Amino acid sequence: MRLNTYITYKKLYADNIERDLILRAKNTNTLDLWCYDELDAVVDITGATVFFTVKNKPSDTDNDAVLKKDVTSLTNPTGGNTIITLTATDCASLLGNYLYSIKIKMATGEFYTLAEGNVVFRKEITERTS
Repeated sequence: MRLNTYITYKKLYADNIERDLILRAKNTNTLDLWCYDELDAVVDITGATVFFTVKNKPSDTDNDAVLKKDVTSLTNPTGGNTIITLTATDCASLLGNYLYSIKIKMATGEFYTLAEGNVVFRKEITERTS
């Protein structure tokens, strides 16, 4: 799944961050994250940290999150790209509807919410492994 996200140093495009995701429980899920500015130029995310958080409800604290991933080893930071990998173990106990957000902390210390919305973890149709 590819997520094109837009960062601007003036404002974040609020209309671009609402995205719903459908992922598979007990599977490896990969989110390919691309960052652009308001002119569609690639944003260099070198030195950034990407936070992926899944919660039951917005009032839950980050400590109460059902899934938290911090990505510091970025795939192609000068190209504005990284991958968020959710392993089968990460998703093993998740089934149903949750809320998620993807937030980035730039090397300069600025924070941006890149994507947020509902995430549904669906049961795998095929359960056999051999």
